Amino acid sequence: MSQAALWRMMEMFKIPDVDLLEQIYEGTTVRLATNDEESATITLNTGVAQGSITSPQLFNNFVNALLRMLTVTGQNEDISHGLQIGKNQKGDKQRDENGYQFNNIGFIDDISIFADTPEGIQKLLNVVQEFTACCGMQINVKKAYLLVIDNDRKRREQEPTPLLTINGETLQVMNLDDACRYLGYWGTGNGDMRATKEMVRQKIIAARDLTKCHPLTASNGIVHKQRYGSLPLLSGTH
Repeated sequence: MSQAALWRMMEMFKIPDVDLLEQIYEGTTVRLATNDEESATITLNTGVAQGSITSPQLFNNFVNALLRMLTVTGQNEDISHGLQIGKNQKGDKQRDENGYQFNNIGFIDDISIFADTPEGIQKLLNVVQEFTACCGMQINVKKAYLLVIDNDRKRREQEPTPLLTINGETLQVMNLDDACRYLGYWGTGNGDMRATKEMVRQKIIAARDLTKCHPLTASNGIVHKQRYGSLPLLSGTH
């Protein structure tokens, strides 16, 4: 992420004291210690400061610009996935300034986009490509997947697989029975959650077995009892 793009984005959002943040970052340098020797001074012009309490908010402000671009594109191009938030769909239009339609959800740098047609998804992917190219961010296409949600197996098998691209690379398409994980939640294209439940069950079993083998478990080690204090209410063992 280009710092210059970040400052420009914050100015567009009318966030105060951008010049102060810019000056702080301009004076920041890094040196690497290798084999007990320090490297030359390195000045960074990308990313945010590691460990700073302001860094998460700065990055959120930056990514929110992309989410807004996706939302506006969806409103202008009538790209949605049929869901609504907050308003009754009857009598309302998607282009209303308080439009209920959304075509994206995001958490930090994990973003999902939605559309009811392959053409709509491709337009949104083009927005992401344009944004990342402008600000110097990179997309890991190997971790990007296309999940087609349709429970009609016969129709899925008859229709050609959508070929969607970003940065010249084709997105991987998940099979109808595959489970996709996003922020800890699993979803499928056919609505069948049996495979997902089995994944969760196996993880629970693995966690249980790991706990059984832990050296501090009573059956595997020595249980140490200790008496606390002299006040009756505080005395006891654990």
